[in-house]
Amino acid sequence: MQIELRLATLSKLLDNQSAPVQKRLSEEMRSVERILEQCTDYDELEGALKILAVLAPNFHGAILPTVVNFVRSVSARVLTQGGEPIDTEWQRYRSASHLIREAIDVPHAVRYAHVEEMVDFLLELSHSRDKEIRNKAESALENFAQFNLHDFSTLGAGPQMTIIAQLAKLDDDQLGENAVAALLVLRTVLSSSMEGSSWTTYNTLTIARGAIPSGAGVADMRASAIALLKRMYPLKDSVEHRKIVLSALNSATRSERPFSDGESAKMFERDALEVLSFLRGLVGKEALPLVQTIEHDCYWAYVHAASTNIEAAALSVRDAVAQRTEYEIYKQLIGFEGIFGQWEKLRDHEEEWDYSNTKRLEAARGYVESINADNQEEWRDRILNFSKTESDDLATFPVFYEFLELLSRQKPDLALELVNNDEERIRPFLIPLLSGLHASEREVDVRAILMRWLADGKHLIAIAKSLLKGGAERLNTLSAVVARAVQLDDREVVSIAMGVAANLYGQGSPMAKAVFLEGLRALAQQNDARWARVFWFGKDFKVLIAGMDARERAEVLSSLASLPELDYQTEEMLRAIGEQDIDAVFAFLSGRLSAEALDRVQRAAASQSVVDDKFEAIPYQLHELNKLLEQRPEALISLLRQSFDEKDARLMFPYRGGARLVKSVFPNFEPQLKSHLLKLVETGDEGDIEFVLAIVRSYVGNSAILDVCKAIVKVVPERSSTWNDLATAIETTGGVWGEYGMVKAFEQKRDELAVWISDENVRVQAFAKWLTEDIERMIASEQHRVDAELALRKYQHGGGDGEA
Repeated sequence: MQIELRLATLSKLLDNQSAPVQKRLSEEMRSVERILEQCTDYDELEGALKILAVLAPNFHGAILPTVVNFVRSVSARVLTQGGEPIDTEWQRYRSASHLIREAIDVPHAVRYAHVEEMVDFLLELSHSRDKEIRNKAESALENFAQFNLHDFSTLGAGPQMTIIAQLAKLDDDQLGENAVAALLVLRTVLSSSMEGSSWTTYNTLTIARGAIPSGAGVADMRASAIALLKRMYPLKDSVEHRKIVLSALNSATRSERPFSDGESAKMFERDALEVLSFLRGLVGKEALPLVQTIEHDCYWAYVHAASTNIEAAALSVRDAVAQRTEYEIYKQLIGFEGIFGQWEKLRDHEEEWDYSNTKRLEAARGYVESINADNQEEWRDRILNFSKTESDDLATFPVFYEFLELLSRQKPDLALELVNNDEERIRPFLIPLLSGLHASEREVDVRAILMRWLADGKHLIAIAKSLLKGGAERLNTLSAVVARAVQLDDREVVSIAMGVAANLYGQGSPMAKAVFLEGLRALAQQNDARWARVFWFGKDFKVLIAGMDARERAEVLSSLASLPELDYQTEEMLRAIGEQDIDAVFAFLSGRLSAEALDRVQRAAASQSVVDDKFEAIPYQLHELNKLLEQRPEALISLLRQSFDEKDARLMFPYRGGARLVKSVFPNFEPQLKSHLLKLVETGDEGDIEFVLAIVRSYVGNSAILDVCKAIVKVVPERSSTWNDLATAIETTGGVWGEYGMVKAFEQKRDELAVWISDENVRVQAFAKWLTEDIERMIASEQHRVDAELALRKYQHGGGDGEA
């Protein structure tokens, strides 16, 4: 509050032109400059940046140089806190990177007065090695380029035009190096709308939105942006770069409607026609993935066209695309973004979108049948060309996969030629080729290839996955993959082969279990449980587990013990095992809790943080396993009580250990949980009560815990340390809403305790009076804090409802 009040006071003094005030502000500015230039204390530097941001309007010429010098020098300093270098553990929260990111915001108030310098500053930081600084700089540059509704009336498109001009000054090499940031800017300035927000009073934020008009330099600015995008398009050959440029250009074809005036309508039509003309010129020469993007974007430009001229231009692109015969084949086999159907009928809903792949698969089968000795080389080249298409997920090529598998089965000579002569170029699609060849008349040749690859340790994943369909007859091959991967210590391959084995077992191949266990044991020797995450097992794993005996299931659980955390997929596995042997799962969870506790002891002995380890015995929230564990509440409580360490009770157990598991299984403190905890309290055992308290504290003040809390009060001495623990458990609040949210939450807790004051048990009465007094003090303190904060905000932004 002190720094906030100081900043508010300084902001009020900026408009005061009296000599003493201006002298004081100049002294403040010089002090900030000295701190940022020389200081190493984190808090002082952070405070200086906040003050500099407030002083910016009065010292705008000095702001950017000061900030630039600071961000260039601060990383070389050894930052301190309280006169000592910041501990390694705290550097993730208080580092030079954090200060630099705060410094990026400092020139905000004067950004329009120094547009060129701001662009250079942010471009420099967009090349930082620090990802968070880089992202913050790019985001700031994007925000800088946005139109602000409140500033537009005075500035028009001047800042945006200056930004584009500054980027246009870069030579081609420089523009290519800054392509990511530049494209963010260009996409932003071509937006068809603008927004603005402002605090009109201390508690009123006004948000407005409007369409971009053609005046105030906007039309010229948009033309310059489109020209710069066209210049950037050929700077890099990569499909990824050109797709991003196309996406930015696509922004220029969109418009808000209805138009504010006729000139704005003409501007948007002009820009759309310019972009569509450029795209039409690319269709005949660009790579097929880019033609697909062009077709997709132009279709939607046609659907949303604001004039018949735009419609005609979009249809002209469509007609040019139709002349690319090769693209029509590509679209059928690869086209996850292609437009299938007549545009006019699709737009007018006379023809429905075909969301299935039925027609494309039919076309793929026709292509396979059309391949013969005369066109085989042509198809070979085509397949290799199509295989260059990049995707983050090969599942986007289901039709191409089916095509290649069918091709391999029916035209194995061509498939073998691809596999033998072009294995690296066709590598992303070896799986369907091998899968089809397994079922072809050339299986002997395929086996020879696989043996060669196994000996060379090549394409092991493709070999394993190619056995997913009908691989039950080739389990010896899958076993050979596991053995070779173990020799090479390629654990990812072992994991994937285990997944294939589980799948084959689910298909009815009992011998696949032996292959799965072969891989499991090899990874267990390395204490490696990655198999649980490399392959999605699902129902196949349930079938496999059901076919295992107790010893084999124990091996599976033992392998999972080394996982640093239990994710959704692992939960599914544990639930599948628990459906066969719930006690084994309880023992597994107990072992993880014990391992976590031991790890904390060892870390503490080594003077390491006990809350910063990467091992998480129990997840914050369960999604599958809780459905099984909730059926055995007594076993769960018994398990956790046995592993409960009273030394850990206050620090770790409520947040990192068993209490988290209890809350995951019983998120609302269900009655079956409450009844078991009450039984423990009735024993009067100090350890039992400490255990119950640890669980209760994890429910952050949920009123459902009150009956258990009252039971504890009845069996512990008055004014004991347990009272303080109970007070913490009851007073804790979850999320609150509004300035006085905490006040209302405390008042509710006070009211809930009112009936305790007249309880027949004298200890309960005494505790209720004692805690109510404490809550009353917190209500008064919180009320005072909020009142002071609101007074400060009114001072900063002005009051509402006629207030000053």
